[in-house]
Amino acid sequence: MTRIACVSDAHGNLVALEAAVAELEHRGPFDAVVGGGDYCLSGAYPAECAARVRELNWACVRGNTDEWVVEAATAGRIAAHDYPPEMAHSPAQRLADAWVGARLPADAVAWLAELPLSWRTTGPSGQTLMFVHATPWNTHTVVRQTAADAAKLGMLAAAGVDVLVYGHIHDAYSQRFGERRLACAGSIGAPMDGDTRGVFLIAADVGAGWQLEHVRVAYDLAGYAATLEASGQPGAASFASMLRAASFDG
Repeated sequence: MTRIACVSDAHGNLVALEAAVAELEHRGPFDAVVGGGDYCLSGAYPAECAARVRELNWACVRGNTDEWVVEAATAGRIAAHDYPPEMAHSPAQRLADAWVGARLPADAVAWLAELPLSWRTTGPSGQTLMFVHATPWNTHTVVRQTAADAAKLGMLAAAGVDVLVYGHIHDAYSQRFGERRLACAGSIGAPMDGDTRGVFLIAADVGAGWQLEHVRVAYDLAGYAATLEASGQPGAASFASMLRAASFDG
């Protein structure tokens, strides 16, 4: 039997991250816990989240905001890349990138810069599973739950696996396409699917293929949102409003 936990999009929310860690310890052991990117930006505790994930020694992939933070922290020396033009960060977003980048130690910036695009494993059934932040080809492209099946099948084809798990859209779901499956792990630190609880995904293969389960984790949202608003991060009030609503519309 192989058990994998996919934990994505902490977004600097150490309170939610610690709640997830406690739940993982309760539900473990796991053969691997994999971080799905976007560890720092938009949260009150960017450096602390990066440090905690590294301390836990999770396998990790990089997210789009990780690329933007690294670009800010390195003054453009290591630039975000492979993003559609409409996904470029605005001047306001770049202020938040710089705020986070300035708070990360050099070793954390180097760690983010070196993270791979994908993580892959094969279960005892022989079925393959891949975890990416957004797509198998970049960390930026958005494929929502409401996207056409053709777009989703394109992701599966590019990955070349039986099960593809991603984060990025902050909307936990799972969809079958014949014998294959596409799933979003959701967001542990910034859920935006109408449920304010953080969420991660457990994938288990006992020899008959991967079975997927989403796990919701409650945390002190009110206390954390107040801390975020007082953090001084550009855009913090808007992001706290979105957290309270569990919606990008705030």
